[in-house]
Amino acid sequence: MNNFLAIFDPKIKLFLEIAVILGPLCILCLIMLLKKIEIDSPDRIRWH
Repeated sequence: MNNFLAIFDPKIKLFLEIAVILGPLCILCLIMLLKKIEIDSPDRIRWH
């Protein structure tokens, strides 16, 4: 993967590395938040 990132500007490489880490983490936090809301008030969240 380092060879693939070698062609990019250092700022773009930094952005891509941060996005790869934070993207899935944010999605996981959003799912956990929705599940907490579902437990507190099941009528507000529907998963189907």
